[in-house]
Amino acid sequence: MRTPGTICRGLVVAGALVLAAAGPGYAYTSPSKSTSGDSDGSGLLAAGVHITYPSGKHEEAGSRPMGSSNVTWSPPPCWIGPIGDPKTFKANILKQVADTNVPGQANYALEAMNELQRHYEEGYTWDGGGEGYKDFNLDKQGKGQFWGPISNPDMGNDPRTMDCNGTLPFWVDNGKTPPPGTPNVITVEMLSRLAYANTRVPGVTVVTSPAQTQTVNLPTWVRLTQNYSTVRVRAYVDLGGGAQLWAETKAVPQPVEIDPGESDATRYPASGLCPVSADGSVGKAYSGNPQATPPCGMTYRRSTVGSAPYPLRVTVHWKVSWTGSGGAGGGLPDGVVTNDPVPQVTVREIQAVNR
Repeated sequence: MRTPGTICRGLVVAGALVLAAAGPGYAYTSPSKSTSGDSDGSGLLAAGVHITYPSGKHEEAGSRPMGSSNVTWSPPPCWIGPIGDPKTFKANILKQVADTNVPGQANYALEAMNELQRHYEEGYTWDGGGEGYKDFNLDKQGKGQFWGPISNPDMGNDPRTMDCNGTLPFWVDNGKTPPPGTPNVITVEMLSRLAYANTRVPGVTVVTSPAQTQTVNLPTWVRLTQNYSTVRVRAYVDLGGGAQLWAETKAVPQPVEIDPGESDATRYPASGLCPVSADGSVGKAYSGNPQATPPCGMTYRRSTVGSAPYPLRVTVHWKVSWTGSGGAGGGLPDGVVTNDPVPQVTVREIQAVNR
């Protein structure tokens, strides 16, 4: 007779093995986005989470993943979500059981996997383990899905991705979510964080006038080559029966922060925050009028003669909010994207300049 410790150890092994059995969502690569606007079958889509781009994908040259202003922020490392209909789930479980039956495998692991198969195939259950299933619920094909632990594919080997692995897969009817109190079940708030983590925005390419060396006490005009507009990203889970659980983020560009790298420099505007125009542009090229003030730029007051060039850092901030199923919604940390590489500005003392 197996001792309680052996049973427990076997079920832990079985639980770990069934995670791999449950489908491709347990051995992920980073999401790969297709031109259709949805994930193409790897990454999050394999994990049962669809990502779409209502405002466009912003995958043009120079686009960047949006960073977070909150350095401690992260997307959910794992969740409980749909992992397969009865036919898919059965095929994956049986394959994993067969793959486990190899020479040298520990007896308790083989016994645990056998019991696990019987749990879904013959209705076998353990004390306090809940009801089992008959033939993987094949008679309910098209009426529901098995739900189970899913690790976030974007978080690699982060140990937190294993935090949801204490739950064996269980059945949920179409259009439903697991009973209240079930731990780690995916929520609209989690989906909003997955949408946030998959947001791409235009990069930051800085053009100055003069183009090369700047001059003390003469304005430097700054413009960005990208245009900025609202970016929307939607993440959703298919609950079956035409129902979805969804969240959509909206990232709105905010005034662009210019840091000339020299504390005595005069900034334009004085706040150092350049507005985003209605057409999405930031800054303008030199107007040709030496008396004009640039809408975005600075005037250096000290030269770099005998010292290092000034780093010109430019940061685009994004105000991010979300809405979701059932009228849910809220805020998320501001997004940020900075210029990389950072231009190094040389400033001379002479007054003559050719623009």
